[in-house]
Amino acid sequence: MSQHLKPCAFCPKLHDAFLSGNPMDTPQGVWRHSLERIQSIQASNNLLNIDTWPSWNSSAQRVLSSTTGSLSEGQRFDLHRIERQRLVEELWSVKTIRTGTNPDFSEIEFEWLGQQREGKTLGTALKSLRMSVTVLCEDEGGVEIAAWWQVPWWARFLRTRVNAQAKSFATQWLNDLVTKGIAPYDESQPFSFTDSESEDSKTVVNDAV
Repeated sequence: MSQHLKPCAFCPKLHDAFLSGNPMDTPQGVWRHSLERIQSIQASNNLLNIDTWPSWNSSAQRVLSSTTGSLSEGQRFDLHRIERQRLVEELWSVKTIRTGTNPDFSEIEFEWLGQQREGKTLGTALKSLRMSVTVLCEDEGGVEIAAWWQVPWWARFLRTRVNAQAKSFATQWLNDLVTKGIAPYDESQPFSFTDSESEDSKTVVNDAV
């Protein structure tokens, strides 16, 4: 999906301002998309408000969260979707939140806690995944997602596949945020499930499971 996104004019500014000051290691991937200032502000508002996620995040047809409204550090939430007629749950937590006014930005680091299908934990070849989502609400701003992930030694033969699945989390969130996340939404959205048969499935599971 990221290859369809237009070039981002703010890339050097965002990288210098935020990633260079981030104590985390160099990410395995960074994806960016430029937006108009008003679009960036709306994207930031929607990202920070978990109640709007079902309206813009295609993995969040339903959200279960420890709290509602504004995201907070330490918060856990589950994104539910129907895939091949079965319920898939992505488990996440909010590690850190940073905001600023000069420049105007918001940055949230998320940690992936695994997946469940029909309430059962999936065996996975993805050992860990962290994503940092930064929205720069300036005239030459936009959205940047950096991702870090690990593949266990025993899954080295699956590395290419697992790398692609890890990248799909970041590119899907970016594409959703810069297309559907730039519109205003009510905080309470109607509950509905749509079955997904996409080949770009983010279900990270061993073939033997």
